[in-house]
Amino acid sequence: MHERDFIGYCNELVRVSETCKHRWSWVQKGERSYIRLEKKSLARKSKPYADGDPMKDFPEAEIANDPSCASSADTGRMLSFEYHVLYNESYEVPSLLFNIYEEGGERLNLEEAWNTLNICETVPASEMYQSITMVHHPILFLPYLNLHPCKTADLMASLSCSLNPIISFLTSYGPFVNLELDEVSLQLLRSK
Repeated sequence: MHERDFIGYCNELVRVSETCKHRWSWVQKGERSYIRLEKKSLARKSKPYADGDPMKDFPEAEIANDPSCASSADTGRMLSFEYHVLYNESYEVPSLLFNIYEEGGERLNLEEAWNTLNICETVPASEMYQSITMVHHPILFLPYLNLHPCKTADLMASLSCSLNPIISFLTSYGPFVNLELDEVSLQLLRSK
């Protein structure tokens, strides 16, 4: 994807999100820019399964992940999620960087983020460092979690018929990092 296409698709995402609960906006820092979204979400306290957990293959074990079965002692905590989408010049694809903050403003470290997002349920332990890593934001020079872009080029190639490949990218990878764009996707379809 060329950077000019990336900018055009991001402009459209920002425009269609104007009427949504969560709005994307452009942030300009010098000659570089990115789009940003911040939202708050109630996250249940999670306890990742250890390798070898005898109950992990039984459907009955999934009841622990059902929010309707949460005990009053496991009501979770309010977290702030901050998402940045920027153009990755090396891979020529969009990059999704994000951070998760406690109510008091403390940033979660990599392992806490993996546990909060339940990454261990979707990614084998041997591949966790290849899925979400901690990097320095290339514009802000601060630590951010990064959805690793190495496989993004393959995904983007498969989205050639998409109305907006940036929205398709985010709806493909977003659920893994607590980012849902159903409302934005619907607005885009209505505007076409």
